[in-house]
Order: sequence, then structure tokens, then C-alpha cells
Amino acid sequence: MPGTLDALILIAISFLTSACTATVGLGGGIVLLAVMPAFLPPAAVIPVHGAVQVSSNLSRIWFGRHHAHWPIFWAFLAGAVIGAASGTELIVRFSPDNLPLLLGTFILLVTWVPVPQRAFRVPGHFTVLGLVQTVLSLFVGATGPLTNAFLLRERLERDALVVTHALFMTATHLLKVVVFGVAGFAFAPYLPLIGGAIVAVTAGSWAGTRLRGRLSERLFRAVLKALVTVLALRMIAVALISG
Repeated sequence: MPGTLDALILIAISFLTSACTATVGLGGGIVLLAVMPAFLPPAAVIPVHGAVQVSSNLSRIWFGRHHAHWPIFWAFLAGAVIGAASGTELIVRFSPDNLPLLLGTFILLVTWVPVPQRAFRVPGHFTVLGLVQTVLSLFVGATGPLTNAFLLRERLERDALVVTHALFMTATHLLKVVVFGVAGFAFAPYLPLIGGAIVAVTAGSWAGTRLRGRLSERLFRAVLKALVTVLALRMIAVALISG
């Protein structure tokens, strides 16, 4: 469990990142994931991040519930359940010592590699997405950009895209938390931090929902991209130096 000051900093960052995602539809989870290794042990980063993100996405769904697109979610959920079941054994074998380097590289890839404007049309593509994304989330935490690559093809309007994205990520993070619990991760020492972050991300979702459409998305994303890049490079540099 981090110290009081570190916990308060993480809770404040949780508010800002939740507001970010509620405003523009992505980015907050990756920023939070990039910040957490500076405050938490490597083994705690992914499960604690997942627990916080469940609440962030649930609150975003609630504040925009009228915009949710449910039919494609059920197909995604079926694949996500399969992915969680198959990933339980894999997570036990994974060494958290490799996490900072893996996370930093992954964050740079999703930040700078262009996202395709349309996903391939294959039978049951949302079910396949649910399976693959849930397995990946066990090791890299924030897989939201992958979801957006598929949702963009559906040509959903902005509010529907943000809220449906939150549906997908709620399922992914909730199943991830279950997998880590089954694998033996002790959430109890982190419950005060998680509890404070839940309040913060809920407030962030409320604020971001009201800001959506009022900010310059181009400027916002440029600043966000620069911040995420610096954090990811720092994570990689620390991993290489310590290794």
C-alpha cells in the first residue's frame, strides 16, 4: 500500500484521467497506467488499475446510459468470458518484473501506431475482440485503443461511441479483477486507495460528461499524447537501467 501522500496523488490523477476519458472517449486509462508504476509495486499495477477502471467505466455508462449500444456488447461479453477463463493459467506464470518494460513499449505502440479506421469484417468479430482483448488486458492493462478500432467501423456518434466503449471496458476490467483474485492477488491492502479512487473517477466521469464537446479535441489529444509518451519513455528507461 502506498503512503498517504502517494495515495492522494493517485486519487487526484484518477479523477483527471476519468474526466479525460469521459470527455474524449479514450486516453485516461493509459495515462493512469503509465503513472501507477511510480507509486505501486509492479505486481499490483495491473489488478489495482483494473479495479479502479471498473468504477470509472461504470460511472461513464451511468451518466450516458441512454447512448449505450447494447447488441454488440453481448457478443463482446461472450468472448471476454472465454478470454478470462483461458488467461487465468497464463497470469500465474507471468513475472511482474517484466511489467515496466512491457507496459512502456505497449503504451508507445498504442499512442503512435496509427489506428485503422475500420476493423476487418470476420464472423463474430466482436466475440473475437472480447477474447483477445481480455487476455491482453491481463498483461498490459489498458487495451481501450483496440476497442476503438472496432467501434469506429460501426460509425457510432460520439456519445454512443464513448458509452459503448465504456461497456466493453467494464467487462474487460471486471473479468481481469476476477482473474487476479482467483490467481491469489491480495486486494485488501489496496482497498483504501481503490475506495478513494472510485469516488474520484465517478466525479471525473460526471465532469467529463459535461465537458464533452466543449473542448478542442485536437489540442487536448496532442497534450495527452505528449504526456503519455514521456511517461512511457521514463518507464522503459527505468526498466533498462535497473535491469
